[in-house]
Amino acid sequence: MKIPSTLFSASLCLPDNAMAFELSKEIRAAAPDQAVLETEDYSFDPIGFADAGGCELVVRDEAYGHWKAEWTDNQIETSPRNAVFDVLWQGRRLTLIVAQNQECGRNWIIVGPRIVDCEKFFAAVCRWNTCGDAAITVFDEGYFERDEELLEETRQSSLSDLALEPGIRRALEEDVLAFFDQREMYASSGLSWKRGVIFYGPPGNGKTQTIRAIVSQARASCIYVRSLWGYRLPPEGAIKRIYQRARETAPCIVVLEDIDTLVRENSRSYFLNELDGVRSLDGVMTIATTNHLDKLDIALKERPSRFDLKIEFPNPEAEMRAAYLGEPLCLTKLSSELATDVVRRTDGMSFAGLQEFVRATTAKHLRVLDLGRALEETLTAMGRPKAEKPKKKKKKSGSK
Repeated sequence: MKIPSTLFSASLCLPDNAMAFELSKEIRAAAPDQAVLETEDYSFDPIGFADAGGCELVVRDEAYGHWKAEWTDNQIETSPRNAVFDVLWQGRRLTLIVAQNQECGRNWIIVGPRIVDCEKFFAAVCRWNTCGDAAITVFDEGYFERDEELLEETRQSSLSDLALEPGIRRALEEDVLAFFDQREMYASSGLSWKRGVIFYGPPGNGKTQTIRAIVSQARASCIYVRSLWGYRLPPEGAIKRIYQRARETAPCIVVLEDIDTLVRENSRSYFLNELDGVRSLDGVMTIATTNHLDKLDIALKERPSRFDLKIEFPNPEAEMRAAYLGEPLCLTKLSSELATDVVRRTDGMSFAGLQEFVRATTAKHLRVLDLGRALEETLTAMGRPKAEKPKKKKKKSGSK
């Protein structure tokens, strides 16, 4: 179809709804034999769909185009604000128009020979973005989208690869992963097949890695929530949208990392109502994390049927520290006195702290060659000096 030269200039100055209407009107006037479908749906990501090989998407060089650049992860990422694309999808040729002014999110307009073609393309893109072959969907700033990097990291995760206390591992296997095989058991007991879990404890002890391992091993979809604030979408709307999608894709895991910063006072009651649910949450498990369980609202952490399972991820005890440090630092080759001293002086470190200790010691060992010296210098640099030996009492001298 031929694009009117005034397509964007005549409409971008208009308010949101008027802009979408004016664009559609101009397109219909230019191509009266074509069907027009307009959408602002957050799940519609045709550029990502094309990048994944779902369709061919070519920007029209002769059409007015307005692209936005952002500096992300030390590279340029560009996205269209106003542009026209030719689309080839499953043998169908469509035209795709995107427009965005300062007041609204993206307006997408799909133009094709039949409305059914436009609708099928719209559905295919949304299905790919929110379900498809992905185990995980990210919700951020009001949008559902695939994150291929996070998906790959998740797929490579396994509980067997994590350093976990035996009690934690058992709880994860018996009370978390097993949940997805217990639908009939819940039904026979007259219970709603839903679960709420809180992982808590100081940072750096594997809460995030454990979630990824669970998502990788569970036969369930996943919604990973990065934020509840979006453009023109308040937290209440975000919460509703998240749990609506969870119901549609159940069995499903909803992940809320650092729930104390995600669910704030102004949205807490709506979130709690969603968990309590007039609408069923069958097959939905909500996993939340917090570094400060004591600061979490009592309505979240103590009310039954919301988060009734709490699993602590504490700093590792001496036995776990010895096992974690043993191989990379060759503790078994050191004198028992030195090995014991290393384990004692790393008391209170998280697993992340121990990992940094190993890295720093290894780097120093390459320079000084003496492992004992490398250990001592690293521990001292990390503020963990040796305990002072008790001073021997002097014998009092006296005359008989």
